[in-house]
Amino acid sequence: MSTADIREANVGAVCRLLRERGGLTRAELGRLSGLTRPTILAVVQQLVADGLVVEEGQVKAASGGGRPGSLLHFRSRARVVAAVRMRGAQFEVTIADLAGVVLADSLVPAVAKTADWTDVVAAFAAQITGLRAARPDFGPLAAVAMTLPGSIDRARGLWTMARLDDWSDLPAADALAAAVGVPVGLVNVVAATLIGQLAMEPEPARSATLVYLGRGVGSAATVGGRLIDGVTGSAGELGHCVLPGIDEQCRCGRRGCVESVTSSLHLSREFERITGRPAPATLAEMEATGEKAVLALLERAACRLALAASWQVNIINPAVVYFGGNSFADRSTWFFERFAEELRALAHGPNSAGLAVRQLSSTSTVRGAIQVASEMLPAFLRPALRVVR
Repeated sequence: MSTADIREANVGAVCRLLRERGGLTRAELGRLSGLTRPTILAVVQQLVADGLVVEEGQVKAASGGGRPGSLLHFRSRARVVAAVRMRGAQFEVTIADLAGVVLADSLVPAVAKTADWTDVVAAFAAQITGLRAARPDFGPLAAVAMTLPGSIDRARGLWTMARLDDWSDLPAADALAAAVGVPVGLVNVVAATLIGQLAMEPEPARSATLVYLGRGVGSAATVGGRLIDGVTGSAGELGHCVLPGIDEQCRCGRRGCVESVTSSLHLSREFERITGRPAPATLAEMEATGEKAVLALLERAACRLALAASWQVNIINPAVVYFGGNSFADRSTWFFERFAEELRALAHGPNSAGLAVRQLSSTSTVRGAIQVASEMLPAFLRPALRVVR
């Protein structure tokens, strides 16, 4: 290791102790870290100068006399990260501290559908700058994560929207980074939702999958604690796996895709055809009708979705399958229970034994983007959990 590597490791050790244990004296930091007193003094001096550590309070001196020790505290607000995402017809920006605690957020109308992708980036940049400027008590902005629909090449910071002409391999990360002056990461909305849920778990599963049911059907997975991206960032296209015996045309132009017979668009269209009434906004509201034909529609979709998810379970062998992650699927009971039951029945025995199937909420998406932004910080400020490379 170089001298710089050793110095960074020492700073990281002190930061971790202060973040995990709260107020500690310099002597306690030395005992807990194993670092020498001169090293502790130098590291603390650097962290105090950078505003990351503050001295507040004292502990009583030992009975033998001596000076009381000053308590050192990590300042989570010394740096902040931003999470930005498209949320229906609005753009959302969230500011969080180094502990992942949300400090502020804002919602503004999205740019017009006819706008160029650069207008999207410019709108996000203005929203971040405005929200940050309104809170001068926050520390400097250190990193940003953009949560976007479509395919994300995280390694190169490129964004592709398959159904929009010329919106392919757009350098969205570099464009936003140039506008706000800090590193920017991209993450797909489905991947962000899974990452967010794992970040909130006391002991996150090393291998997990998410089945995301909305206007489309998506999926994300981690194996060995790391997100699967794929070569072009399109891993997890569960909705475009082809089901046997299905001839329904999909939005992608092919026939028989999972999405074509399970998405909210399909279910809403079929609900209106069956009942002659406008479709409700959520699965839970559809379930609440209790109508036999509606429940039969939902059961078919749940079983088809479970079939596709069982292929993923057999290939990845996750410890847990999450379901939901958006307002359409929130609070579903009947559909979710049918999906979970069928998934366990269809998956290979050794893979389904002990498999947990759980619901999650739409709040996980923002938490995932905060996690992605936090993982872009300098090593000594990153969270203990690392999901993205």
